[in-house]
Amino acid sequence: MTTKIFTYYLPQFHQIPENDSWWGEGFTEWTNVRKAKPLFRGHQQPLIPGELGYYNLETSETMKKQAKLAKDYGIDGFVFYHYWFGNGKTLLEKPILNFLNDSSIDIQFCICWANESWKGTWHGAKNRMLQEQKYLGGKDYVSHFQFLLPFFQDQRCLRIEGKPVYQVYVPENIPDWEVYKTTFEELAVQNGLLGIYWIAVRSTENFDPTKFGIQGVINSNLNKINRYHHVNLNGIFYRYFLSNPLTRKVFKWPKRIPYSIVRKCLEDFKSEYPYDFFPLAIPNWDNTPRTKEDGSVYTGCSPEAFKEHLKACLDKAKNISNSNKGMVFIKSWNEWAEGNILEPEKEFGLGYLEVIKELLNE
Repeated sequence: MTTKIFTYYLPQFHQIPENDSWWGEGFTEWTNVRKAKPLFRGHQQPLIPGELGYYNLETSETMKKQAKLAKDYGIDGFVFYHYWFGNGKTLLEKPILNFLNDSSIDIQFCICWANESWKGTWHGAKNRMLQEQKYLGGKDYVSHFQFLLPFFQDQRCLRIEGKPVYQVYVPENIPDWEVYKTTFEELAVQNGLLGIYWIAVRSTENFDPTKFGIQGVINSNLNKINRYHHVNLNGIFYRYFLSNPLTRKVFKWPKRIPYSIVRKCLEDFKSEYPYDFFPLAIPNWDNTPRTKEDGSVYTGCSPEAFKEHLKACLDKAKNISNSNKGMVFIKSWNEWAEGNILEPEKEFGLGYLEVIKELLNE
């Protein structure tokens, strides 16, 4: 069976009252993208979008174009970030509801609950709590399931073992995880589903998914990246000089990490995993539009470098024991203020997408 490719999708490209209140009237992801500045020699900012332009997700028209573009280049589906803070409080839900209600958007998807509090860290105010993530127990978990049920029932929803795939960003954050999971499992069966196929996205080094009843894990090796700076002199130079906290403070530089080090980290696969393992590929990263000198930049990113990285991830996915679960997740389709994109932009055009198409056609 052909390996599938899914990519994370950020819905923060439309105006909402909360962002207007926190950051000023009309704020969207594009606000910080447009005003970004280069912070060191050779730093490519601001990023300028290509053929899709500075789009707005108020309606489903842009998503139709995005879905067609993604499928034309071999991407099977989007992983929609979803924000549920408890007591029915959601944010940025409009784009995924538009998707749900427009069956003409022909692409697979799954939901990723980004279960973290919103803080001003995104936009340079790291000590400011904006929207706290709360876990309110049984009744609220029922409400959460009911919100998600139409997505689980949608024919476009990604399924593994016949079950709708549901990603939880940090399962360890949920204090009564067993209650949450059991609630979803029981309600899924009551509503004619076979259950839920759970995937953990970001986890700590000692996280054991089997103890959580979680079937799949996205490669979470990136939280150990500092270890991989020691594989060559270039990595040592970056970590202990260019990215040294004192150097950064003096020169107002962001942290810089060579893309080769990122690759070493994400491609350090085990031969076997006691759970379903899904490689994570990252084409690029630069969140200085959000956090300025407090941010991080992957240096040496290009479609050519991404090609080698993605090939390693695809090869791993093809070699897992169950070919029906061969899948690579790419972070991300459109996180523009984190410089983490596959969408066409001015410097590389369609380069990152062309890499995907080329590798899938080999």
